[in-house]
Amino acid sequence: MVSPYATFLLVCFLDLISVSFIVPYLDIHAKELGFNYVQIGLVWAVYPLCQIVSSPVIGSLGDVTSRKQVLLTCVIICSCAYFCLGVVSSLYVFLSLRIVLGIFKQTQILTRALAPEYIHEPNKVFILYGKLLSLGSFGQTLGSFISKYPIETYPRYGFTFMCVILSIFFGVNAALINSLPETKTREEKKEETSDTSLRKTSLLASAVTTIKHTYYTLYNINWLNLWDILLFKLLMSISTGLYYNNFRIYLKNRYDLSNVSIVCILLFEAIISSIVNNSVAFINKLYINDRDYSQRVFHTFLGIVLTLVALGMVSSLPLYVLLLVPKAVSFALARIVTLAVVMSRSAPSNRGTLIGALYSASSLAYIITPIIGGLIIEYLSISYMYFVASLFAATGLVISQMRIRFVKEMIK
Repeated sequence: MVSPYATFLLVCFLDLISVSFIVPYLDIHAKELGFNYVQIGLVWAVYPLCQIVSSPVIGSLGDVTSRKQVLLTCVIICSCAYFCLGVVSSLYVFLSLRIVLGIFKQTQILTRALAPEYIHEPNKVFILYGKLLSLGSFGQTLGSFISKYPIETYPRYGFTFMCVILSIFFGVNAALINSLPETKTREEKKEETSDTSLRKTSLLASAVTTIKHTYYTLYNINWLNLWDILLFKLLMSISTGLYYNNFRIYLKNRYDLSNVSIVCILLFEAIISSIVNNSVAFINKLYINDRDYSQRVFHTFLGIVLTLVALGMVSSLPLYVLLLVPKAVSFALARIVTLAVVMSRSAPSNRGTLIGALYSASSLAYIITPIIGGLIIEYLSISYMYFVASLFAATGLVISQMRIRFVKEMIK
């Protein structure tokens, strides 16, 4: 039997590698189906729009019911939806499936919320999160590489084939999640003793009660206590998104690199990120007194600002590649630190909700970033992309420094 720790690693890896089979080539398939550019834009936009709303809601639903069962249900629904995505040709059905996926594709959120139920030491949980990020980066790169030949060579049937494989991978994930032993949180034990009548009610009444509990969980969270980290996540996501969305174009225009060379650079970055993500325990030892993660947030923003400015200024390719090391370190830390801050401020009863809110900020950035990037390319040039990205990170840097000073004054 696979241990829960290994199960979480495998589930997240299979989730991201399989989704990467088709996501980078979604526009190619949409063109093959005869969609125009506006329709292709809608296909891309509906997913993050749904994620903005659904991420905290699904996370909250897991908090008030069973995270394992909610995760299992979402994975099964997504498995069916991805299979259908590969065989349909109607725009409306295609959009509907993207909406379904935007609502229920919450594997990463629910897995992170579920993990502490099986891994009780906080330090081990953060180490797991680092490994999940590491495997995720590797899986995304590997997935797009694996599906490149069949989809580009056979655009119509290659996409369908990869959707079938993706659906099978999600089926495997469903089996892995189902194999996890049942756990009972403290809140669930209280409910069993103090609210046994709930189990005797009708299915409709239970559904209404669950919806009410989900609403109350969302409503009762002190969102003002989280404004800073949600804003930091948004700024970090926009900054890193501007980099990754225009990475290939920038390298081709600036250094005239081939696709193979760009893939090699991506793999190099993935290796560096993997090393950082697997060094969470060591990094935490460097910040023993940083209990609220404020110093780590500040240093992360500082690293992003400096490396993006440097990358935008250098003209030598070897120096550019060398600067990718601190860039990869900063970007990896950004993902780890923001998640760690949310976990430190959450209670077991609302963990999924807050992680979902964090992912909502990322989804919002996913919508905003292409618009900003398009404006930069249209009215400035691609060479300004890194400098604009650094401005968003610099905003976070200033706010994080102000917050550090505010906390120090409050302590005094």
